[in-house]
Amino acid sequence: MMDGIPVRRALRRLQRMALERRASPFDADALRCPAMVFAPHPDDETLGCGGTILQKRRVGATVRIVCLTDGASSHPDLLTHDELKAVRAREVRGAAKVLGVEEKDLFLLGFPDRELDACREAAVARVAELLWRHRPEQLFVPYARGEHLDHVSTNHIVREAVARVGLPVTLLEYAVWAWRHWPMVGLRGTRRSLLAGAVSTRMGLWMAREFRTKVLIRDVLAQKRAALALHASQMERRDAEPRWHTLEDVDGGEFLPCFFEDYELYRRIDISAR
Repeated sequence: MMDGIPVRRALRRLQRMALERRASPFDADALRCPAMVFAPHPDDETLGCGGTILQKRRVGATVRIVCLTDGASSHPDLLTHDELKAVRAREVRGAAKVLGVEEKDLFLLGFPDRELDACREAAVARVAELLWRHRPEQLFVPYARGEHLDHVSTNHIVREAVARVGLPVTLLEYAVWAWRHWPMVGLRGTRRSLLAGAVSTRMGLWMAREFRTKVLIRDVLAQKRAALALHASQMERRDAEPRWHTLEDVDGGEFLPCFFEDYELYRRIDISAR
């Protein structure tokens, strides 16, 4: 049994309005701060904060993107590891260009997809080196709750690197897979299981307590869409291959629109110098 779609869509809109109303906007000074965006996989930089990157580049802020894994496990039965690795590296270079980030400011660390936690010490060392060299004031990282394991690992790796380097930074956590909760996306099951799921996630109301910072991206949504489209391996089915899943397939197409609202939302944490 599917959830009641009209009711859920109304609740989805109400939840989104509540999130945006409670969040405080970035001011002009925050937009101009130099930043480093950490993406577990190529495409997360665009999904989670592509609009913010565009807005920061508009005002001349330095933005650097760091992709921790090679993203080569997205379709392992359809392309070889080396083929996927090359495809995804090419795609993120194109997307970064649309977002206004020069290739010299894009760092592909190349750790194996879905195995980032096993490479934690090496990843912390690489991230700490980048932080020390470039001294960003803002770090954009994936939110750690309800996320893919590589997203959780990225969050922990960056936090450990920050502690190691001892620089004062503002951490801005963005949601990707955490958007997959009712009513933002539909669920399948019995009425009892749907009710239990809604109660366990508090219908997503926990996000309003966590995500209290917002960046208006309405006027750059078209560019954000253009950047995401360049991650073609994630957005287009190849050769009509039914096993080639795309982001538009997730939750019957209801997941992707979460990233094209008027605001991008963040959980903000200020970290003092050690």
